[in-house]
Formats: sequence, structure tokens, C-alpha cells
Amino acid sequence: MSEFVLAKLEIEETAATIAAERQYVDFAVNAIKDARSHIERHIRRDDFFMTTMEPYDPPPGSPKVLQRMCEAASAAGVGPMATVAGGIAQEALEAMIAQGCTHGWVDNGGDIALVLEDSATVEVFSSPGSKNAVGLELEPTSGIVGICTSSGRLGHSISFGDADAAVAIATDAYLADALATAIGNRISDKSSMNTCFDDFKHLREFKGGLVLRDGDVAMYGKLPRMVDIEHNPDRITAHSKMSSQRYLGGVQARSEEVRT
Repeated sequence: MSEFVLAKLEIEETAATIAAERQYVDFAVNAIKDARSHIERHIRRDDFFMTTMEPYDPPPGSPKVLQRMCEAASAAGVGPMATVAGGIAQEALEAMIAQGCTHGWVDNGGDIALVLEDSATVEVFSSPGSKNAVGLELEPTSGIVGICTSSGRLGHSISFGDADAAVAIATDAYLADALATAIGNRISDKSSMNTCFDDFKHLREFKGGLVLRDGDVAMYGKLPRMVDIEHNPDRITAHSKMSSQRYLGGVQARSEEVRT
């Protein structure tokens, strides 16, 4: 068994942490490069793909990453770029799994695809300046799980809502990313937290949701156990071009037992 590492990667807008045994990291890096290449090539052909906030039909014969982005976006009723961070994380993790990885994750700026043999805690941090955060205690998984977040108050991603954090858990990170955006868009006040999950409850792949806003909490589905934890800014995956690490809202994965 090789060393378990946390490898940091930045390529243009992508800022990712790859957590796995060292032998698998290069496969994730290459998958991230490939996914970005397909997406960038399509944007050059049709820049509407990048700007639309409505579902988008991919041209026939489109690369798999574009098809998966559009499928997840359609399920959530958002534009395909709402899935891009989670989708790239998913592609990178799948590339490692194809080589034999059974425990690891790819955190793409707070949008995470993971597979776990051991327990891990995902931090949901929504209050810059706070020393505390909400933790989701994850059990070992039977396959890939996507955990993604959106915020109307923190970070640089587009949201039309007013949530401190909207988290979606799904069977892959493409869909989790799209759902986090769609759920976050529905948060305007306290009452909206009562209905923000309703449009997506029919999706079997949508496993759970969590919304935090001004101290109020809304939950849906089968969520991991929630615990209070100490905020760990060193484990947040944020781009070096961010003006301040203080923005750091979102989710981060951290292993309870780093194996070597």
C-alpha cells in the first residue's frame, strides 16, 4: 500500500485537492485535464453553453463529459455549467477507481466526489470568521457519492438565492452540483426553506439535502449524522487567486484516519 496523500492542483479556474494513495493521483490529474479540454473546446464552438442558465441539449456525438453535464443540468432545471465543478471531480475520481482506488476523493473547490473504505467527516462551513462548523460524519460507501454546495452569500459561483450554504448529496457529483445550485436558487427567506427540496424529491439519485441560512436549518432525505466541529481552513480547497481565504464557504472532506 502506497502513501495516502492530499495533492493540490490548479489548472486555470480549477482548484482541486486529490486525496488518494499516491499511485492514483496522476490518473486523476489527467482526467481533469481531459475533461477541461472537452468543455473548453465546446465553449469555443458555442459560447451559449457557458452562459445559459437553462438546460441545454448537447450536439449528437458530444463527449461523455458534456452529455453527463447536460443530463444532470436537465434533471435539476439549471444550465450545464452549474455541474462543471462536480462533474470534473467525478471524472477524476472515476479515473482513479478504474485503476484500483477504493478510498479517496476529489474536492474541486468544495464540490466533492468520494468513495470511502473508512469513515470521514465533511465540513460544511458557512460563517467566515467562525471557529466552528457543521460536520457530516460519513460511513464507508458502497460506491461513489457526490457532495456539493452552493451559496448565495459566499464564494464566486453564481446563485440566485440567499442561502449561507445549500448542500446536495447524490449518487454522483454531476447531479449533486446541479441540485445544490437549484436548491440554493430557491432560498429567499425562512419560509422558502420549507419547500426548497420539493421539486427534486422524485429523483432517486438525490439522497439528501441540507440548507443553512441565518441559523435556520432545512434537511431532506437520508443525511449523515451532523456534528459540531472546529473549522479547519487548511483543508478548504480554494483557488490561489481568491482575494481572501476568509470567504471559504462550502464543503471540505477530511479523513478521520489518514492511512499510509
